[in-house]
Amino acid sequence: MKRLTQVAFIISLWATSAFAENYRVPNSVMAQVSSVLGEDMIATQRLPRDTSMQILSQAGVPFVRFTVSDGDIGGAPTDNDPAHGRAFDRPYSERAEVRMDGTLRRNSIYEITFQARFIEGFQGEAETFFQIHTGQKPPLMFFFRDFGRTHLLANLMQGCQRTCGHNDHPDYVRHKTIYPRSRMFERWHEYRLLIDTSNQGRMSIYFNGSALIQDQPVTFPLQHRPYVRLGVYRAGDLAGNATSIVDYGGLDITHIGAAN
Repeated sequence: MKRLTQVAFIISLWATSAFAENYRVPNSVMAQVSSVLGEDMIATQRLPRDTSMQILSQAGVPFVRFTVSDGDIGGAPTDNDPAHGRAFDRPYSERAEVRMDGTLRRNSIYEITFQARFIEGFQGEAETFFQIHTGQKPPLMFFFRDFGRTHLLANLMQGCQRTCGHNDHPDYVRHKTIYPRSRMFERWHEYRLLIDTSNQGRMSIYFNGSALIQDQPVTFPLQHRPYVRLGVYRAGDLAGNATSIVDYGGLDITHIGAAN
């Protein structure tokens, strides 16, 4: 892999103080991230460190890198909440994510494309690198998992018709595809999603032009507004986690039209 060089900036180094407070991303940084990705993005939660998100370039092409190391507790209220951790059998959650500015329209068809590249880590049981979220339960959690066999895992929510809070337990249907780790790492991959955001919607996911899932049911609760979230989200581990790094290229969120 060619030597990476930084462009524009690496997120400023002034915020290396109290770990618990994490790092508040300046609006100017998010403007740069939005420019690189091609969609307006915001940081609604603090990042674990000032280096959790960086803008880098390779061969003159910029991209956004997310890094989560052991103990990088996220800035969401649930990430270091003991009750929430007990409910999900984890001491805390490690997270470095940003989200689209705004939400997806209800009862609509969307095409979403993005490029992602795994650099290192992602050795845990469930490390999410892309979500369709609602602020409560996410309709889609897209994982990279490694249980000795490397695979992409898309969890699609079913249930919770009107609303779905953190304490609710909807069904998730899992769609797993096996790939050798050597094929996944240090190379760019193209992801394409077709999404119907109706209450009883459908979703298709394509990986480098091949279908992972096609026209599968997914629930978008009536009282929620879905949005795109990307970065790294995973369970903390008191025995220690490996550092995980993922890069993102262009992101395109296209409203195709109303659902039938």
